[in-house]
Amino acid sequence: MRLSSLPPLALAAGIAAISMCSGLAETVIIRQSFDDFAPDAAGTVGVEKDEGGAWKDFGKRESSPKATDQEFAQGKDGSKGRSIRIIRDDAAVQTPDFWLLGSWLDPVDTGKARISFRVLRDSPDSGFSFHIGNAEKNAGVNTIALSIGNHSTSLEKLGVMTADGKWETTQTPLPVGSWMQIALDIDFSASTYTVSVDGLPVGEAIPFERDGALRRISFLPTHPNGNVSYIDDVEVVALD
Repeated sequence: MRLSSLPPLALAAGIAAISMCSGLAETVIIRQSFDDFAPDAAGTVGVEKDEGGAWKDFGKRESSPKATDQEFAQGKDGSKGRSIRIIRDDAAVQTPDFWLLGSWLDPVDTGKARISFRVLRDSPDSGFSFHIGNAEKNAGVNTIALSIGNHSTSLEKLGVMTADGKWETTQTPLPVGSWMQIALDIDFSASTYTVSVDGLPVGEAIPFERDGALRRISFLPTHPNGNVSYIDDVEVVALD
């Protein structure tokens, strides 16, 4: 496993370094911009059989995920759209009511896959954890996970989970108040994954343990209580 920092003005080199997807046929498993999600949505939005997937749990609490028309919610193509606000709620810590959880119908467990999303941290205290799982539990494809400000990881740098369930902190500073693109390239045959931020690798050949097929992803806002982050443009692609 190699952890790295982001050198300045190295975007082109970084994109080349993570070009494991080139030459492979892509099958979109899920693609969701959240632009059609209503701010007053409740329960589950969408269905697993559709490309957008099923997302929950909206509207149960004031701190539950909420579609927002924030001015900075700008799409990859420059258009303005909605993103999903997530808020840490210590009062709901025994429930998933303040998580954003997406699921889909077709499992992914062979070959390679890419998961990507955009995230904006609202303040220096804003943190989140990202996990992937199978249909039954959050940690199904054990142990692929990212974290900022949880599991003893830094609020300034991204943490990654390894096959032994331990967290390692990358050397990459993460911005506050601006969008960043995070991508995970997963190799099921090698049981490793690579993480990139804005096209540049920050952790490569990270080992993971498998426990079922990839069927869901979740975003969990982390300490301190009340911290806010925004999630947008989630995509899961199988590569053959």
